[in-house]
Amino acid sequence: MWNRIKKGWAIAWYQPFAVFALFFYNLLWGVVLYKLIQSVVLPLLHRYPGGALPGESVQLFWVEGQFQLMKTDLIVPYLWTGLGLLGLRMLLHPALNAGVFYSLRHGELNAGYRFMTGIRKLFLPFLGLYALQLVLSIGPFYWLAPHVAKQYAVHASYASLGQALLPALALYVAYLFLLQLLFLFLQIGKTDGRSPLYTLLFAFRHLPVIVLAALAVATLSLVLSAAVMVSSFWWAGFAALVLMQAYRLVQTFFKIWEIGTQYALWAEKA
Repeated sequence: MWNRIKKGWAIAWYQPFAVFALFFYNLLWGVVLYKLIQSVVLPLLHRYPGGALPGESVQLFWVEGQFQLMKTDLIVPYLWTGLGLLGLRMLLHPALNAGVFYSLRHGELNAGYRFMTGIRKLFLPFLGLYALQLVLSIGPFYWLAPHVAKQYAVHASYASLGQALLPALALYVAYLFLLQLLFLFLQIGKTDGRSPLYTLLFAFRHLPVIVLAALAVATLSLVLSAAVMVSSFWWAGFAALVLMQAYRLVQTFFKIWEIGTQYALWAEKA
C-alpha cells in the first residue's frame, strides 16, 4: 500500500498545472464568497444599535429585520445570487475534475493542453456523474430527516440528542466517504475508457485497499491541518496570512495526491 501512496505522491508532484489551477480556483472562489458576505453583513453591522443605546433598540432592530425578511422581497436578490453561484460551482467542479483526471491519464502531453482537453472531452460525462453523486448524497435525508425530528422531540438536552444521533450521523459520514471513493473510480474509469460496470466491480473487489489508502492520505492531511492550526496560535499578522495561503496550496496538493494514489492502484490492477 505504501508503494502506491509513494506513486501517488510522484503522480501529484508531476501535476503542477492541475495543482495551481485548483488552488487559484479555490482562492478566487473564497474571495468572491467573502466579498458577497461582506456586502451583506457590513451594512447590517453599521445599523446594529451600539451599547450606548437602550435594550429596546436592539429588540426593535431584530423586529424590523424579521419584518423585512418575511413581508418584503429584500432577500430575493441575495437568494438569486446564491443560487447563481451554486449553479456556477456545480458546473466548474466537474469541469476542473475532468481536467485533473485527464491530466493524470495523459502525462505525456503538455500540461495546459491536456488539462483543457480533458475539460473539453470529459465535461459532460463528469457533469452527469457529479449530478448522480449529488442525488445519492442527498438521498439518505429522506430517512435521516424524520429520524432527527423524532429524536429532537423526545430528548430534553442537546447532549442527549447528540448521543442519540451519533450512530446515524456516523453511518451517513461513512456512506459519503465510500460514495466519494466509488465516484472517484468512476471518473478514473471514464477517463480510461472503461464501462461503469467494470469500474464498479473493480472498486468493490479492491475496496479494503482503496479505503486504507484514502484513510492514510487523509490522516496525513489532518496531521498537517492540526500543525497549521497550532502554528496560527503562535504566529500572527502577515506571517500567519502567508502560512494559511501556503497551507491552502499544500491542501490542494494533498487532494491531487489522494487521486493519484487511487490512480496508481488502478494503473497497477486494471
